[in-house]
Amino acid sequence: MPRPNTLEKCRIHLFDDTDSMREQSLPDTLIARIVRLRSAYTLWLNSPSKKDVEIRDHIMAVGKVNQSIAYEDIKLIKILLGEMTETSSAFHRFKFNNMIMSAYHLAEKRKDTRSMVAASAQYAKYNKLDKEEPQKIPWDEIIPQQFEPVSDPSVIGIKPVANIQQRIAELKKKYSNEIEDIQFESVDFDEPITRDIINE
Repeated sequence: MPRPNTLEKCRIHLFDDTDSMREQSLPDTLIARIVRLRSAYTLWLNSPSKKDVEIRDHIMAVGKVNQSIAYEDIKLIKILLGEMTETSSAFHRFKFNNMIMSAYHLAEKRKDTRSMVAASAQYAKYNKLDKEEPQKIPWDEIIPQQFEPVSDPSVIGIKPVANIQQRIAELKKKYSNEIEDIQFESVDFDEPITRDIINE
């Protein structure tokens, strides 16, 4: 996988001329790579049905590089085409849409109306053109509800009890005599359970 710095520089300077890149102090090796990437990128953009091996051969011929470097360049091109950090579904969507459009134009040349309609239907279905665009929620415009804590239960429809504090004191006094102390034994949860305890 190409280094992020290399990818970012390729993304920024992909369509810059060589003189402009030299003025920005880009190394000659990087300029050469960007030039061959641009050539392969344009080729694949115009002919999305081309296979990886065809793009590889093009890069090797144009850039005079070996096969491993050509495949590294292909990884970069796929990222640039799909705008993802790896060979992505966006790239394959791009290729599929172009394949459908190629089929449509071929049918149009042959005056094959049925195939034109079929290609159009596939394009519309794949891109979900028959569905409404989801409305974007303006989250930044939503003002949160302001709540202010109160001790009055009537705000939520509960009838307040008169002299509530006195009533609480009376109930505590009434039931405090009925509270019994309960003996308990603390448990060490870190201590392993023995077989004898399990069998009891």
